[in-house]
Amino acid sequence: MIRSINIQRIVFTILLLFLSGCGGGGSNSADTGNGQTNVIGNTNQDNQGSGNNEPNDSNVADDDDSADNGEQELPTLSGDDTFSSREKISHFVQHATFGATPTLLDDLEDKSASQWFINQLALPPSLILPSVQAAAPSDPEEDFSLFYIEQTSFTFWKNSIEAPDQLRQRVAFALSELLVVSNGGGEVLTDVPEAVAAYQDLLINNAFGNYRLLLEQVTYSPAMGHYLTYMGSEKGNDETGRMPDENYARELLQLFTLGVVALNKDGTERLNENGNPVELYTNKDITGLARVFTGLNLNEDDPEAHLGKRFSQPMSIFSDSHSEKEKAFLGFSIAAGSGAETSISQALDHIFNHENLAPFVTKQLIQRLVTSNPSTDYVLRVVSAFESGLFTLPDGREVGEKIRGDLTATIAAILFDQEARDPGTPNGGKIREPILRFTQWARAFEVQNVAPHFVPQLWDTSASADLGQHPYRSPSVFNFFRPGYKAPGSLTAAEGLVAPELQITNASSIPGYVNFMTYFITGQQQEADLEELKEEYEDLGIELNLEQALLSFKPNYEQLLSIAKDPNALLDQLNLLLCANQLSTNSYNNISQVIASIEEDAEDGFASRVHLAILMVMSSPDYLVQK
Repeated sequence: MIRSINIQRIVFTILLLFLSGCGGGGSNSADTGNGQTNVIGNTNQDNQGSGNNEPNDSNVADDDDSADNGEQELPTLSGDDTFSSREKISHFVQHATFGATPTLLDDLEDKSASQWFINQLALPPSLILPSVQAAAPSDPEEDFSLFYIEQTSFTFWKNSIEAPDQLRQRVAFALSELLVVSNGGGEVLTDVPEAVAAYQDLLINNAFGNYRLLLEQVTYSPAMGHYLTYMGSEKGNDETGRMPDENYARELLQLFTLGVVALNKDGTERLNENGNPVELYTNKDITGLARVFTGLNLNEDDPEAHLGKRFSQPMSIFSDSHSEKEKAFLGFSIAAGSGAETSISQALDHIFNHENLAPFVTKQLIQRLVTSNPSTDYVLRVVSAFESGLFTLPDGREVGEKIRGDLTATIAAILFDQEARDPGTPNGGKIREPILRFTQWARAFEVQNVAPHFVPQLWDTSASADLGQHPYRSPSVFNFFRPGYKAPGSLTAAEGLVAPELQITNASSIPGYVNFMTYFITGQQQEADLEELKEEYEDLGIELNLEQALLSFKPNYEQLLSIAKDPNALLDQLNLLLCANQLSTNSYNNISQVIASIEEDAEDGFASRVHLAILMVMSSPDYLVQK
């Protein structure tokens, strides 16, 4: 813990830094390359990885992060200068993973980013469902187990922090904020964790697949069916006035595929002759489309199977409940008498081929991975990759299946674009999501024993007193924040810029985040009250070797402690690892001045200086705004 320092002074200093403005960075550009060689396809799209097993109390995580590089040894640059400096590596990795590690900075310097990307495609997916199934009680519907229910969170934290398939995991998380399902409601999706675990795995398995296939699997997902209430939707009845459930039809168009107004290919709104946005559809279109999704319900091949098993399988079609009427929407008509499978396929095909889909989807993926306000040219380039299903990596190799909707090509186009690789791009950058700040800390300092089940704070980080955000617990289908959110009264809004993540940033969440990170940064988990934990777990009926709790999330600060005598050397390392050297001169000097005042402690050496330096960097506006 931080000793001999008034914690109020620390927090006050940090909050002052929030007001000091945001720093910029240098200018980097990636060689986009135009060579024509072999095409790398969507490797492992259907690969069912082994996932993670039930947590082992005695298992301490391996600190070797070299697996992040993939199996194939990375060649040197060969026309690809994306990793030509440690600063560029740190910048790229912040977009493509859950955070840079010292090992990655060492291993990737002067190596091929193109090969790293290809290696990541080849890694088997780290899945969620196996851990949930392993933790299930003998009778999940009768024996309540919070430990079992929380497995979706436990495994997300483990995968995001230490799984080798970092790119896949990061893309899946981005997709989860577009195709939203949440288990934060305290009902079926909470009590049956297999539902959201299977949905998480659906996104993980399709992260490098095709968006059309992904839409189909999402449509048949029981988690989505329950969340958007079309599971069990019955065909209309003219006599009783019963209408098909319209929820999924509305959100499929509004949130998952097209938006509500016509878009140009560069993501800008298309205007009519009066200068007003062109609305895409009316409620009549929603009513017609809603008929398509009638007749879907839980699989009954084994009606005696517990809910967890049935919620982890695609929904089945019950023909008697499916509407036989004509289904007209968006200027398209599905003939009367068409069955559910045919109707769903034709409807998704029509929506998928709509001209709005590519700019609507790709712009949001850019926002989630790179920048909140991509230029129109950036969006156009990514739309081109999405529609052609092909992208040329900096070393000249091509990725993608040459089919519209290819996510491998799309993600490559997003990450390797010159605008993504240049931190000095005007209006570039985004607010780091709280979840990503925490995972970055854990990865940057190579925490040992990633065992979230020993850390009650990680069971639910939704409160503003914590992170104000928890994976797969969005408060609504509209995600934690809207892609077009403009903070009222802000300078960004005055400039016409959006800042989605500011929607969950407020007077409570700012100090909440600082306090949350202080707990982990200063190693308070290693001083946890075991008797208190024992009581909590006994009340939940959980038996664990609690001595292992003191080892969980233990950071490795050895390298920082070895240089902490020199405040600037310490800050230089943190600036590189956490900010890709984007601390402004003002922030750098402020932090340096404060940490220099922290003297060596006879017992702990410069541990307090290291703790405070990390906390101040991770609370500075230059860190919170990721360029």
